[in-house]
Order: sequence, then C-alpha cells, then structure tokens
Amino acid sequence: MTTMSPDALKAIIKKDKQYITAELNDKLYLHYKGFRKIENLEPYTGLKVLWLEGNGLDKIEGLDAQDKMRTLYLQENIINKLENLDAMVDLDTLNVSKNFISKVENLGHMTKLSTLIISNNNLADAASIAHAATLPNLHALDIQSNKIDDDPEAILSILESCPELRVVYLKGNDVVKKIKHYRKTIISRCKSLRYLDDRPVFDDERRRCDAWGKVMKETGGDVDKANLAEREEIANIRREKKEREERAFLQFEEMVKEGQKIKKAREEEERKANGGKLPEKQIVSTDHKTFGLDGSKIDEKKVSADAGVGSHVVNVDRNTNQFSGEKILDAKESKLVTDARNQRWNDGDRVLSKNVPLSELPPPPPPSSSNEEIWGAGELTEEAAKEKEIEEYYTKTAGDSANFEKGERVGGNAAQAMDSGMAAELAGLEEKAARLRMEAAKGAEERRKLEEPPPAPKSVATKTQATGVGGKWPTKNKASNFDELD
Repeated sequence: MTTMSPDALKAIIKKDKQYITAELNDKLYLHYKGFRKIENLEPYTGLKVLWLEGNGLDKIEGLDAQDKMRTLYLQENIINKLENLDAMVDLDTLNVSKNFISKVENLGHMTKLSTLIISNNNLADAASIAHAATLPNLHALDIQSNKIDDDPEAILSILESCPELRVVYLKGNDVVKKIKHYRKTIISRCKSLRYLDDRPVFDDERRRCDAWGKVMKETGGDVDKANLAEREEIANIRREKKEREERAFLQFEEMVKEGQKIKKAREEEERKANGGKLPEKQIVSTDHKTFGLDGSKIDEKKVSADAGVGSHVVNVDRNTNQFSGEKILDAKESKLVTDARNQRWNDGDRVLSKNVPLSELPPPPPPSSSNEEIWGAGELTEEAAKEKEIEEYYTKTAGDSANFEKGERVGGNAAQAMDSGMAAELAGLEEKAARLRMEAAKGAEERRKLEEPPPAPKSVATKTQATGVGGKWPTKNKASNFDELD
C-alpha cells in the first residue's frame, strides 16, 4: 500500500475499529504503511493525534484541515524541510526525528508547542536552531545526534534565551566537546532546566551549579574560585540537611511526649472509673495459665476478679507463634549447653552491673572439639547412639586419611633420596599407602551403609523382627568393620 486513498483510509479505520464517519475520529494510525504522500485527510477535521512515522514521506503537506491537532508524529521519513503546518496553532508535540531537516523554521505561530523532537537530522550550526528561541512555551528540546559544530557561546545563548526550557538533549553533537565544564555550564545558564542528557537536575545540583556559575561570571572564568564557591555551597547543603534532621527529631520527641501525656490522662480516667486503681494488664494463655506482660505469673483468683475488664485481658496460645501462626516446638538441649549459657549470661549481667569495660568481660566458653561431652551429659536415645557411632567412625576415618597423606609425602621424599639407600623404605611406604587406599574406600562404603535406612522387609514384620531385639539397630557388623580398620 503506497497511496493514501480514501478507500485505503477507510480500510485502516475499519481494521482499527474506529468511526466510519471521518470527522468523529480524533486519532488516526497511518504509521509504517509505505505511503509516499500525505493526502485525502480533509474529511478528518477532528484529528488530535496523527501517526505518520515510518513511511516514505518527503514533504509535509495535506494537513491544512487539521486545526485541532495536538500531537504529530513524522519521524523516520525523508522530510527535508519544516513547512505547511500553519493550521496547527494548538500543536503541543512535534516529532520529526530521523529525517533530513537542516533548519528549525516555520513554527513561530505555534505558541503552545511545548515539545520539539528533531534529533538525528542535519542541523549544523547555531543558525539552524535559532528559531527555537522564538517559541514562548517550549519545555523540551531534543536536538541530539545532529551535526552541530559551531561557536559554543552561540549555542549556549540560544538555549539560555528559551525562558521555559526544562529538558535539553544535546549529546551526540561535536559542539559538546567544545563546551568547558559542559554540565555545570548549561545548568547554570538555563535557570529552569530540570533534565539534561538522560540525567535529572536535582535541587542540590542546581544550587551547586548556580553558585559555580555565578562566580565564573563575576571573575571572568576563574575556575579555582568557582570550584571553591561550589564546595562552600555543598557544605551549606549538608549543614541545612543536618539541621532539618535535627528539627525532625525534636518534633518526633515532642510528638512522643504528647502521646505520653494522652496516655497518662487516659490511664487516670480508667483509674477513676475503676475505684482509684488501674487494672493490671494480663495475658491469659489457652493452657489456663495467666501471665503479666512481663512474663510473670499472676494469681488466678486475681484474674477472675479482673476478668470483667476486657481491654486488659488477651487470650493467646503460648505454643503458637503469634506472628507466623506456626507451632512452637519444644526443642530440648543438653544440660551442659544450658548451664554454659546461663553462666555466660549471669557473668555478663554481674560484670555490666559494676560498670566494667567491655574489654574486661569474660570470654565465651570455647567450642567443644567433639560431641563427646554433650553425648555424655545424659542417657542417649536410640538416634543419639547411632549418631555417636557414626561420629566415632568419621573421626577414625579422618585419622586414617591423615596417615595416608603422611605416607604419600614420606614416599615422595624417599623417591628423591633413593640414591641414599632408602629404596626399601619407599617400597614399604608405597605398600602401606595402597593398603590405606583400600581401607579408605571400604570405610566410605560402610559409612554409606550406616547412613541409609534399612531395606523394607518383604513380608509384614514387627519392629523387633525388622531391626533386631528391642527394636535397636544391629551393631555386630559395624564393630567388626572397626576392628578391621584397626
């Protein structure tokens, strides 16, 4: 489709499910259709947004009836001049990027134009963008990736003369390399700028750049004095920030004090309503035991007397996590661990109560090198006995591995000293190393067998029949294996 005929426009409207009556449509999607010319749009007098990008248009024309247009997209065409837009007095956004336009012109009647996107074109000097300064309401100017390479002062003067300019894209032009202190210079000279080349201009940066630019202008370009003024402004910003934080903290304290006054007044009212005594707050658990908020147990008779004060009694389940709802399991620990923790806490409380420095606090108990002490603290369960047996086996296997490594190292030294008559000793060590390898492999297999559960019996059997007398794991084979390792 290359011709913008009435039938082609109707087919597009039908496909996009728009109004068949042309003047009722306020938007029209004509992008990427391969049109060569803008035509037959006279019936569409109600258009406010028109998409024409990605076609083969070489001229702006056929838009005389579009006096209500607000947004016009003409990017990605082959247009070389801005023209024939006189009817669009209310246009807000014009996008003509990725064309072949060499000059900004014929836009003076667009008093409401706020966004002009003319990037990736053939703009080359200050004269090619000077017309942008005549647009009274221009907020965003995108002239990036052009061929602008002119006097930096001329470009800066044009940007500075745009009174409402808030967004500027200038990157991708050769003139950027000629502007010294590029970002500071443009921000200090464009007083309303809020965005420059993909980076926002925050208030702190605005103050710094204004202080820097003011001194640069007063001193005729003294960079050292300008940098000093910028550092002083940074110090002022930090001081003001700290003062704001302190004021906020004081206000918070005042709010807390006011809350405490309100709380005391409320408690006084409750005390008067309860015969001059404030009811004690309680927590009644589901196991029919009553505790204060500090965890201390409360007399149940007193609870019965105060049960009528509903605002002071809360029913909770002490075996359930009140936040997650999960069941709290009673995890038992050995007496040795409990006593060590209590001793550490008691010593810490005793020392801190005497204002002793932290450096003189008693050290925590050293970690145990094995589980022998914990295992010996009380009677072992069946699972603990099995774990102890596996731990003992691991300890012995580790010792055999150390001996094996030692044998290899000595064997290496013997190989180096073969000329000194150590060949016999080397042979003996190699034989021992081979035996240790076999024993280590056998130990790994036995460890795997110890860790895996016993196979299920083929027939229905009791626990005693499956595991041995008393329901315990058989230990005969494991003991014989240990004897072999010895």
